Amino acid sequence: MGSNRRKIISYIAMSLDGKIARLNGAVDWLETLPNPDKLDYGYSSFIADIDITIMGNATYQEVLGFGIEFPYKGKTNYVLTRDKTKTVDENVTFISSEFESQIEKLIAEPGKDIWLIGGSQLNSLFLKNGWLDEMRVFVMPIVLGGGIPLFSSEITDVQMKLIKTKTFDTGVVELTYKPLDYE
Repeated sequence: MGSNRRKIISYIAMSLDGKIARLNGAVDWLETLPNPDKLDYGYSSFIADIDITIMGNATYQEVLGFGIEFPYKGKTNYVLTRDKTKTVDENVTFISSEFESQIEKLIAEPGKDIWLIGGSQLNSLFLKNGWLDEMRVFVMPIVLGGGIPLFSSEITDVQMKLIKTKTFDTGVVELTYKPLDYE
């Protein structure tokens, strides 16, 4: 991967047992965790370095269900979906075919970094194709039991290199990884 390409970064929270959402896609548990100092865990500086977001359709639908204004206005937003009837709405452009060429084109364009928002199938697709440059995983001090994993089960034995760790008084641990070459 050349150095003059955009980086694709996953910035994501997961439970202590590796879940990024409940089985129904809900992330309400993130709001229940104590955060008395209202830490943003580096989000504001991270989002300032991003000009594109990419997410799956289930994640997009979950974001729309938050009951707030779409949080990524001012960014160019893409949703990968198998639904070929969707093309564009007021928030996003849908990509429903030729994923590989579309993503390669976005990576090659000049600009800031790209935020891979997830879910597990998209995380797996990007890791498998060698598009994922960095993972910033925020391990939250909660065990969900059932839920959606960080990666789908098709991903096996992919090694990561730990780049940085940071701990917060809230019990949250930030782990920054770079994937080693995916075989």
